[in-house]
Amino acid sequence: MKAYTTHIACGLVAVAFAVFAGPVSAEVPEPQTYWMGPLHSEVPATLSGAEVIHAPGLDALLHGGQAVLVDAASVPHRPENLAPETIWKPVPHENIAGSIWIPGIGEGNIDKNIEAYFRDRLTALTGNDLDRPIVFYCHPHCWASWNAAKRAMGYGYRNVAWYPDGAEGWQDAGHPLVIAQPEGPPQAGH
Repeated sequence: MKAYTTHIACGLVAVAFAVFAGPVSAEVPEPQTYWMGPLHSEVPATLSGAEVIHAPGLDALLHGGQAVLVDAASVPHRPENLAPETIWKPVPHENIAGSIWIPGIGEGNIDKNIEAYFRDRLTALTGNDLDRPIVFYCHPHCWASWNAAKRAMGYGYRNVAWYPDGAEGWQDAGHPLVIAQPEGPPQAGH
């Protein structure tokens, strides 16, 4: 199992976290609905109704030119135990080139504004073609992409793939990542 550690340094304070890349677990059962537990934990090896792919399969889909790539990773949140006077700046989010990043679409209970935005964005990105290939991913051991892919199938999309290896798995396979900006509905008051 390979560990990735990202350090976020602000003055004299450093915050570190690790994401462990490894195989998905055949021992984790699929929930009947959406995963409601912690988003960063072991995930199942399957997603009923979707194709589970790894780097070679994703590479083939991307070379076909028709796949829509959706990054379902959450936005980083300020650590709760960080002193209020401490400046916190998260590292830039990296994902697979050509992806759209919509944070919040992988929560177990999704905000209605994010859900409406997600549905509208999928319609636009696929040209309202329910058979257009859509690939969902986030990070290894992350349920956000599993939930988002399941949600898209619930909207009627029939050619959904789940890439559980995440952006880190793509990079491990020798492919570059790019800095990404999140998309989403306008926030109230902005």
